[in-house]
Formats: sequence, structure tokens, C-alpha cells
Amino acid sequence: MVRLLSITGACACVIALVSCGQSDKAVSNGSPRSSNVSAVAATTDAFHQTLRDNDLARFMSYVDTSAIIAPPGEPVLRGKDNIGKWYKDFLANYRTTSLKLSNKENFVGTDWAVEFGHFDWVLQPTDRSASVLDHGTYMQVWKRQADGSWRFAREVWNSSPEKAAKPTTK
Repeated sequence: MVRLLSITGACACVIALVSCGQSDKAVSNGSPRSSNVSAVAATTDAFHQTLRDNDLARFMSYVDTSAIIAPPGEPVLRGKDNIGKWYKDFLANYRTTSLKLSNKENFVGTDWAVEFGHFDWVLQPTDRSASVLDHGTYMQVWKRQADGSWRFAREVWNSSPEKAAKPTTK
């Protein structure tokens, strides 16, 4: 519980720092910040597509070397190598059949960006057992690189899986 509160507090601080007058809703006039908003949106869209495609190599190409993730119910993973191993193990057990994101909010600063939203993720176990519908909320922090690209730096998400309804035949 203390760890969850610490992570939540840290994420709230990041949002406060990044969004101080720099939310994507406030930037739309072609300024450099506006181009950051477009670049972050394109990057996060491409990143989420790698999850839909079950593509480990492309997924990892978006991950910063010092990234940290906090998967629900698991220890915090630090570093690109540990995240790659975790995702590889995940793909050995599950394949994404659908990933829908909604209620996305983006806060984009000069060197950091935060995306907060809701997800509905349908996963097919590799043992072909019943699909699982996982849904919840997520928060990702993105870091601008020296070359101007954006890399995934932090993520925390919650999870409320349900068995997906099997179609009935009549």
C-alpha cells in the first residue's frame, strides 16, 4: 500500500511539473511546444500499435535505457533489459487480440510528457484457454531524447481482468 501511494504521489508530481501551463489542449498555434504535442501523439500511437502487433523488437525500440515500469501485482522493473525480459515472458503467455485506449489526456512539456488514460485490452493466452479482458487506467511518462525523439521512461497501470464472454451458437 505504501509503494502504491508512493508511485501515485510521484506520478502526481510529474503531472504537476509537466503540465504547468503546457497541456496539449493549450498548445495549438504551431509553436515548438505544438510540434512536441504532435511528436508525442505520433510516438505514443506507434508505441501502442507495437502492443497490438505483439512486436517485441519494435516495442523495445521506444523504451528508454533507464525506463521503469510497475506492472500490477508485480515488483517494479528497472532498466530496458529487465523490461524486455518481462515483455518477452508476457508474450510467451499472452497475445494481444485487441487494445482500445480511451479518455486519453496528454500533458507535454519541453523534455517530458505524460499520458493518462483508460484501456480495454483483450488477451489470448498462448495455451488457447479463454480470452481475458483486462481493463483499467494507465499513466506513462515519456522523455525527450537528445536527438528530439521521445522514449518511454515510466509506466504504472492498474488491472481488473475479466474472462471475455465466449460467443454463443444457436
